[in-house]
Order: sequence, then structure tokens, then C-alpha cells
Amino acid sequence: MSKVVVFKASPRKNGKSTELMECVIEGAKSNGSEVVVYDLNDKGARGCQSCFYCTTHDGCVQKDYLQPMYKDIDEADSIVATFPIYFMNINAQAKIWIDRLHPMFDSNFQPRHPNKKVVAIYAQSTPDESAFKNIVETNNAAFKMFGWDLVKSFLLSNTMSPEMKISEETKKEAFEVGKTL
Repeated sequence: MSKVVVFKASPRKNGKSTELMECVIEGAKSNGSEVVVYDLNDKGARGCQSCFYCTTHDGCVQKDYLQPMYKDIDEADSIVATFPIYFMNINAQAKIWIDRLHPMFDSNFQPRHPNKKVVAIYAQSTPDESAFKNIVETNNAAFKMFGWDLVKSFLLSNTMSPEMKISEETKKEAFEVGKTL
């Protein structure tokens, strides 16, 4: 049985990135995967303190909500993460998570936990899909540096429009991607 660890950065319980994330989770569960979800909006998640403990240890010195994620990532076959784009960058919740992934490298910037499959889900309010292309590319490049394989990167645009609906085709694709995890 495979293990999928999910990092939900949206503060919206019924937001578009969450909706698509749920499709990926359903696909993973349909194949018997164990799924562990971290809500990055939890008040117990603290940002990186730049103490450099992680350069010599496989983990973080902070004993907070995110502490168990290091063991879960180590045991995981796959990772799913949502990245709402607020004010021209990934939101604060996602940024805290990305910063806390420094232990994924050793002191020579070699991956400590390679060979994970990754699904990234981005959501932005602008209808211009290319508006924050550089943010998506930079964020996805981090996964490569960790030695992780980006299986799929979804981009949902115009998410604040009341008319915006995730297509059934995209939902089905997300479900099918989840099945491969």
C-alpha cells in the first residue's frame, strides 16, 4: 500500500484548490493508498527560524504541528500540495511549508528523501494563466532539487469569479492522477 501526504495551504475549506485536491485524494484512496493530510492553515504551524539545525539533522528543531511531517514525507511514496497564489506569490501558509522543507537537503544540498511523486495544485484569481508562470516554475523547480518527480502541476485561474467551475474533465484528470500515486 502506498502512502500519500497532502499539504493543504488554502484557508478556504471549500476553495477551488481544495476541491481539486479532494479529487486527487479520492483517486489515491480508490487504489488503497493511505492518505495523511496537513492543514497548513493550522495555527500551530510555525515558520522557519533560520537556526540551521536542519543542516546537520534530518528534521526541524521546532516541535509544532508540522514536526510529524518529516517522518510522513520519509515514509511517503507521493506528496500532494496546494498553492493558492495571493498578491503575486504563493500564500503565507504554503510559504511556511516550503521554508520548512529545508531538511529535505543535507548540508551539501543533496536530497535526503528523493524519489517521491508530486502533484502540485495552484489557484489564482486572475484569468491570465501566464500571469504568475514564474512563481509556478520556481516552486516546481524546488521539487526537482529535492529529488522528487513532478507528476502533474495543475493551474486553476479566475478562481474568484462566481462563474468559475472546475471542469469535469479536470476533476477526472485529477482523480486519475491520484490513482497513479
